[in-house]
This record gives sequence, C-alpha cells and structure tokens, in this order.
Amino acid sequence: MSSLIERLRAAGADMDGAMDRLCGDEELYASCLAYFLSDPAFDALGAALDAGNYAAAFESAHALKGVAGNLGLTKCYQLCCALVEPLRGGAPGGADLAGACRALLEYREALRAIAQA
Repeated sequence: MSSLIERLRAAGADMDGAMDRLCGDEELYASCLAYFLSDPAFDALGAALDAGNYAAAFESAHALKGVAGNLGLTKCYQLCCALVEPLRGGAPGGADLAGACRALLEYREALRAIAQA
C-alpha cells in the first residue's frame, strides 16, 4: 500500500471503500485526488456564494460532495454536506455558508499537504 493511501487513512479517509470503488488502482486514485484538489468547482462555489447565486453554489457543492464521497474523503464529504443541505431548497436561511465554504477550502489545503508529503 502506498504512503499516500496510508497518510489519507491516518487522516480519517475511508480508503478501503475508495480502493474498492477504484478496483485497488492506487495510481488512478492518486490521479483522481490530484484532479479533485484542483477542481474548478471549489472556486466556482466561492464565487457563486459571493454573488448570492445559490443554485450555482448548490451545483458546485453537490459535485464536490459526490467526488469527495467516491474518493473516501469523509471529512471533505461532510463539509460539502454542510453546504449542500442548506442550499438544496435554494434559500439557505440562517446557515453560515461563508464559514462552511471557508472550512471546506481550509480542508482542501490540508489534503493538498497530505498529498504532497
């Protein structure tokens, strides 16, 4: 097992599930993770929230949630859920979307550090 997989597992990622979904292909996983960490949906999410475009923010957060789940990035998935659920109906109510987005972006940076270690 690669050190990347072990570092992610130590950080709480569901690497068994992710490896099952990718037929144990660690090279493919590393490639998918690298793409995910540079996914333009992260920037699109922030821009949509800044513009008050909750439909676009939902689409970006929902896309990120799906990829995070498939990659076994449990905490990232949960952070995406904190955005998706309030946005699902279009009107976020009293949800702290800016704070949730900041937390997601901070966690992406933590994942980048793990991936580059």
